Amino acid sequence: MSKLAWRRTAALLFAVAALVVFAVFRDYGVTWDEHFHDTYGKAVLRHFETGFSDPGALTYFNLWLYGAAFDVTTALAKRILPFADYDTQHLMIAMAGLAGAAAAMRMGALVGGPRAGVLSALLLLVLPSWWGHMFINPKDIPFASAMAWALYWSMRAASEAPAVRRSTFVWLGLSLGVSLGIRVAGAYAFVFPAFVFGWERLHRVRDEGAAGLMRGLWPAFRPYIGAAAIAYATMLVFWPWALRDPLHRPFEAIATFAASPWDIRVMFEGHLVSSMDLPRQYLLVYLGTKLPLAMLAALAASAFFALRALRAGGPFSMRTQSLLLAFAILLPLTTFPILRPITYDGIRHFLFVLPPLAVAAALGIAGALDAMANAARPARLAFSAVLVGALAAHIGALAAIHPYQYAFYNALVGGPGGAAGRFETDYWGSAYREAATALDAYVAKEGGGRAYTVFVCSEGSSAAPFLTPPLRLAKDDVAADFYLSTTRLGCDREYDGKPIIEIGRDGAVFALVKDRRALSGAARAHRPVTGALVAPRHPGLRRDGTPDPTLD
Repeated sequence: MSKLAWRRTAALLFAVAALVVFAVFRDYGVTWDEHFHDTYGKAVLRHFETGFSDPGALTYFNLWLYGAAFDVTTALAKRILPFADYDTQHLMIAMAGLAGAAAAMRMGALVGGPRAGVLSALLLLVLPSWWGHMFINPKDIPFASAMAWALYWSMRAASEAPAVRRSTFVWLGLSLGVSLGIRVAGAYAFVFPAFVFGWERLHRVRDEGAAGLMRGLWPAFRPYIGAAAIAYATMLVFWPWALRDPLHRPFEAIATFAASPWDIRVMFEGHLVSSMDLPRQYLLVYLGTKLPLAMLAALAASAFFALRALRAGGPFSMRTQSLLLAFAILLPLTTFPILRPITYDGIRHFLFVLPPLAVAAALGIAGALDAMANAARPARLAFSAVLVGALAAHIGALAAIHPYQYAFYNALVGGPGGAAGRFETDYWGSAYREAATALDAYVAKEGGGRAYTVFVCSEGSSAAPFLTPPLRLAKDDVAADFYLSTTRLGCDREYDGKPIIEIGRDGAVFALVKDRRALSGAARAHRPVTGALVAPRHPGLRRDGTPDPTLD
């Protein structure tokens, strides 16, 4: 196919993806963190509108330690778009996810040509951990997409070195700045341009000796300083708290996060472990069980073809791009067992690894297609049929688990049903939307018009927008008529009641509702589990999920 044909294929892919996004974005539940990002984004917008006089954004929860590049943009979109606030938020997260797929496409095309670019975008979009988070994760998906663009522009710098275009450094600085403006951990992305610069200098040493290291050092390094300055300025634009003391507060935030204990119980291989003392194999096992088996095979093929290409040599820029892509994947995977950073919620904090993984897998498939080019026609057709069949089966599996794709597990652990009780599934209360809607229908079918109260495990904000009269959030857990709970870490066993609703997919139960109305006062007060592993409480919230001081 010609480059024009591949461009049209890419346009068609993103058009179809956008249509699917618009068809399904209102199907997803509200996760436990979304309420906080919704409130913070609106607070930052008020801060800007009042000429920086409204102090709400400077003290809200712990989000003042984060930039609001995505949250404030979404808050503005909520004023413009005709959807409910959380639906708008889900649509905006999906747009950020599509932007990440576009970055993957550009990376794949840069290294392997337009076919690899289209494959990179396709593989990322059908990756369950990406698509599933792409509607419900207002922090990690925008952050991962910004990191993907920072990686792409670093790869572009590698392709242009040593005479890198000024526009490349501008875009590199902006992408770095947006990642920092979402999470200060975006400082990690600076390792990408540092790798390019360091590799270029080492190349000079190899060709010119020690003198090559210093020859042209400042002219080569100066644009990187400019990109860092653009990144820092972009970060400050979206971070009101840091803007008050730009020379110290960003580093204070880094120190605060580094010193934060965040001792959270994590389900791993059927055991509860502390987020502060995770097993060294934690990240590799989670990736190995959450990535589709076909993608794992493609990654193995990619490693084979990459090693063969490196031995064969090639242009400096192409080798640098390939090494940078490998570096972006291998650095977190190899440092995790050594540093063992505080991590929880599966691979949520490492979603930024998924775009380069998708690119690497695409290169593996492209390499296999090239290797099959000289095979007999029946063999080529059979191989193509296997690829198409695997893709179709995988998309069918995603549709079957909709809208809980982020809880997907591959056949190595028996799918979501096999993973339940061994690994994290719906750890964010995404199923509360479906459970609350089912409870609405259950009570409406009974009739009678009496008001009932619902106590929600952990975060009432995930259920409140979907409870309609006569249902409302409970002020008192003991007196509550219904208990709506996740199955995570035993919270579903915290209160007695008759199970009336179960929400799940593929053999895994994500949420349930218990009817407590028939229980006596003493039975309602009885708690069969002493101290739930997830606090069985919800904050005081109005029906729309906003804080209400009149609620307990």
